[in-house]
Amino acid sequence: MRLVVEREREIEKFKPEEFWTVEAELYPEKRKKEIFAARLAKIDGAPLDKFAIKNETEANSIKTALDKAEWRVESVEKRAVTKRPLPPFTTSTMQQAAFSRLGFSAKQTMRTAQQLYEGVELGSEGSTGLITYMRTDSFNLSEDSLASARSFITDSFGKKYALSSPRRFKTKAKGAQEAHEAIRPTDPTRTPESIKGHLDRNQFRLYDLIWRRFTASQMAEALLDATTVDISVKPKGGADYGFRSSGQILKFDGFLAVWPTKTEEVMLPELTKAEKLELYKLAPEQHFTEPPPRYSEASLIKALEASGIGRPSTYAPTMATIQDRNYVEKDETKRLRPTEV
Repeated sequence: MRLVVEREREIEKFKPEEFWTVEAELYPEKRKKEIFAARLAKIDGAPLDKFAIKNETEANSIKTALDKAEWRVESVEKRAVTKRPLPPFTTSTMQQAAFSRLGFSAKQTMRTAQQLYEGVELGSEGSTGLITYMRTDSFNLSEDSLASARSFITDSFGKKYALSSPRRFKTKAKGAQEAHEAIRPTDPTRTPESIKGHLDRNQFRLYDLIWRRFTASQMAEALLDATTVDISVKPKGGADYGFRSSGQILKFDGFLAVWPTKTEEVMLPELTKAEKLELYKLAPEQHFTEPPPRYSEASLIKALEASGIGRPSTYAPTMATIQDRNYVEKDETKRLRPTEV
């Protein structure tokens, strides 16, 4: 409750600050179809901080200075970037992911996980426990589950998606007791689709999430090609301006094949050092700083865990209690707002 109330007071005291950015749409000379965006990043070689351009007058004076300037590519840097999968679920991370991806409350998540843990009727197999114990703060995984996951990944996706040795994760939670394994499917070869007909909608969606997170944790890293282009702009008799554009292209999906994340591909045209660019459009944009957001159930659980408050078994009851007693209510975005009480 104190965390929720302190956050609300921060929001009430917050005074928005204005700042501006300047974005250019450019294209290589004689290749008008290859338009890309770049943002002002430096003036006279000094990097701009967030509040460097304070108002519309300053932004427009930059726009005027750059209208008839010469734009050239200063440098092009290409590098390979690897993206690692997240660890398998603990209680708190499962509750956070179920909220953000499925819209489940902590109470709903734990109720559904309990059903998957206790067992579901799988036709001729009878009642079968589908996940390991759902109240845990550990990332540990049994050797059997790791071996089973590796052979499943090799058979289903191919050798390049499997790891030569298992990936292990260390628990960072304050005061973690690590009495149980991470939350994982009891049999990694039991795919969500293969048992969909025996589960209700919520059970299927949560099992699918747990299965994917565990399987992804034992898959190869995703590979991306990242490109950074620095552009120099020299107006006659004025300051030197530096714009920057960044792009990335997915080269190998790896674990993203089962755990998709927001990896936007931003394609940049092929550019070379000192190449001349043409300006298509220059647009100053106004922004305001925003207050810290109210906690959702998921972000409050994350804060509790980071502060060492409570245990995996108490997160969901804590969320339920403060709402049942009308100490907090949910606003229109499902975030927690303290009541007058």
